[in-house]
Amino acid sequence: MKITIKNLGILESAEYELGDLTVVCGKNNTGKTYAAYALYGFLDYWRNSYEFQVDPVLFEEFQNNGEVLITPEHIRDRLQKNLVQAYQKYCQEQLPTILGYPPDSTKQFKNCKFCVTIDNIPLIRLFDHDIIKCRNFSYDNFQDNVKFDVEKNGLRIYRLQQQTSQKYLFNVIIKLLISKEIIPCASFASADRIGAAMFSDEIRYLRDELYQKKEISFDKKRPIDYPLPVLENLNTIRDSLLSPPQLTEDIQDVFRELLGGNFEITNGKLYFIPLCSDNLSLTVAESSSSVHSLLSLWLQLCNKIKILKSPNMFMIDEPEMNLHPINQRLLAKIFVRLVNLGYKIYITTHSDYIVKELNTLILLHRRNKNNDDVMKQYGYSEKEFLDPNRVRVYMAQEIETKKMKTKTSPTTGLKIPKFPKCTFIRATIDELGIDLPSFDTTIDEMNRIQMELLAGDDE
Repeated sequence: MKITIKNLGILESAEYELGDLTVVCGKNNTGKTYAAYALYGFLDYWRNSYEFQVDPVLFEEFQNNGEVLITPEHIRDRLQKNLVQAYQKYCQEQLPTILGYPPDSTKQFKNCKFCVTIDNIPLIRLFDHDIIKCRNFSYDNFQDNVKFDVEKNGLRIYRLQQQTSQKYLFNVIIKLLISKEIIPCASFASADRIGAAMFSDEIRYLRDELYQKKEISFDKKRPIDYPLPVLENLNTIRDSLLSPPQLTEDIQDVFRELLGGNFEITNGKLYFIPLCSDNLSLTVAESSSSVHSLLSLWLQLCNKIKILKSPNMFMIDEPEMNLHPINQRLLAKIFVRLVNLGYKIYITTHSDYIVKELNTLILLHRRNKNNDDVMKQYGYSEKEFLDPNRVRVYMAQEIETKKMKTKTSPTTGLKIPKFPKCTFIRATIDELGIDLPSFDTTIDEMNRIQMELLAGDDE
């Protein structure tokens, strides 16, 4: 799946491909978060809001012949046509709201472009018999009116009753089009997750109070000026308190090590239980900043793993926030374990520790003669081996220009510099790891400064 973004905020252009693990690095104010928000917004729009166009010829064949074969070619054709319509409508109508802009700000996005292309559609997996059995194709109780056969060249649907709704057949096709085997279903832990963890109750209370008093006009489900990923952080906490989540044991073990404890939900309240105490239960407000930072990710992992049985994507903005380098390395292990379980991970990061740990896990994947000794000495598992072919890493960086452009201040009339435009550059990845010179350059410069200062001691 390839994404192309143009003229979105500071991003002049960004072309990148999703891997099973996608990492976007770069300086502050280079467009990493905008690009992630835009992608997440489209994935949500595709699955939950877009009105799909389905070929009515299939229904005519279904009614006339009593059966119809949905082929991979048909799904490929419908997917491409709907994708084009979806991302055009999304960019024109939805993108400002996704980013937290008011609805009347669409003019600011008139030159923005957002495109999604899929070159290799995994149609073999899409029509896998076990997946078809698990997928719920029911619609208005019409599941008793048809039967399915998974054939070599597609999915055949038979009509068992004369009057079978057109909506039912269209629902089957749409569920194939939104399959997570083609386009992932994502959740997002934004950089605002700490505030969401601390103040979610107060925010919901104030929203409800203002709504009831009619002192402000907004959609209760979609507040003005909230970017969609921030809203998801709030909703994730709310939904989890209503339905306590469960996490797979191996990921839970790593979280216990990462947090030095575990979360519990009791009587609709969320608590953190430190491992050092059997009786101590801390509220979120009483817990450390690292607990606040990881809560949203923990809840989203729990909820999504509980609900979804096919591959999913977790998007995390700056996962390293408030974490000691040791815990940043542990978090990299969690990401790779999830990738190896069949999930997709997308992160934006400034953390050299996360990138270096990913390099270690790529090196372990080579399985040379030192692997066993290193794994035993440093506590690695084969569940953490990372295939470099599954990784995509990009650097968001400024586009070089001969002269910095300026603009005139509307208040002072003075010339002020414009922000430089940025783009994404793909990093080289091989069996030896990720080549990301921007981090190394900064560390090398710091080492040179210290060496020059220390050299003065010899004079």
